Amino acid sequence: MALGKLDAGRVLGPWRGARPADLRRKMRFAPVLYDEDHAHGHAELCLLLEGRCRFSFEHVGCVLQAGDLVVLPAGLPHAEAYLRPGEGYRLAWWSLNEAEPRLHVTRYARRGGFAMEHLMNLALLPADAREKLARLRALAGSARRPDADALREAMLSVTLALYRRVLDGGEAQLDTRAQLVRRATEFVRANTGRALALADVADAVHVSPNYLTSLFRAETGTPLGRFILAERIALAQRRLRQPTATVKAVAAELGFADPFTFSRAFKRVTGRAPKAWAAVNAR
Repeated sequence: MALGKLDAGRVLGPWRGARPADLRRKMRFAPVLYDEDHAHGHAELCLLLEGRCRFSFEHVGCVLQAGDLVVLPAGLPHAEAYLRPGEGYRLAWWSLNEAEPRLHVTRYARRGGFAMEHLMNLALLPADAREKLARLRALAGSARRPDADALREAMLSVTLALYRRVLDGGEAQLDTRAQLVRRATEFVRANTGRALALADVADAVHVSPNYLTSLFRAETGTPLGRFILAERIALAQRRLRQPTATVKAVAAELGFADPFTFSRAFKRVTGRAPKAWAAVNAR
């Protein structure tokens, strides 16, 4: 419905006279789960399906209304957040990564917070739909404001192709939520030897931190931050079993700010301070 009503006045982006804050009410942006420096190496389209939300576009905040489409070229900083804690909204994000194009629908509600409702792999769609994705990439990267009809036609074509694929029984293949969580898990385990922020993991799998954290918890029952810490402490335990290991050296090897920070994190996970744990478990 939102796509069918898309017109020139609803298409917002980096072009003169079309920036979100130029056409919508300006407002201070208050980051909730990720900061305003968030950006991708690929273009994105953000369509507000329901409600209202705050939106930061190149570090300038505004309020989006249902039906607004924000075009985000590659590398452009952006972020979204609720307008008020009790006011919900729903967004459709078109991630135009060439290797892994995705459509994900997310929502914020007073009960439940942020959640990813759908995450669909667009790379599995027929060739004509993938051609429309290429068209969307070209429109998003244009120096001129794209024609609303061209955007609407390409987005509707991809949406219809996605719908047909689901009706034909391809939903299990298209839904990539479990695969995304698996890839995030693999990335964390491959990088436990260094300090990892939520944004690092999200960048590795090409989604926003708030979506990944809500999806990871929904799929695994464990907060992503807790999982990262548990994996790092498990590696620390393996290091501390070595007879010559010291708390200071292990903390430095794993990228903790200092031994005190490491000891506090270690005790939070294991229930014991590193020295006490090593005294019992050292080889």
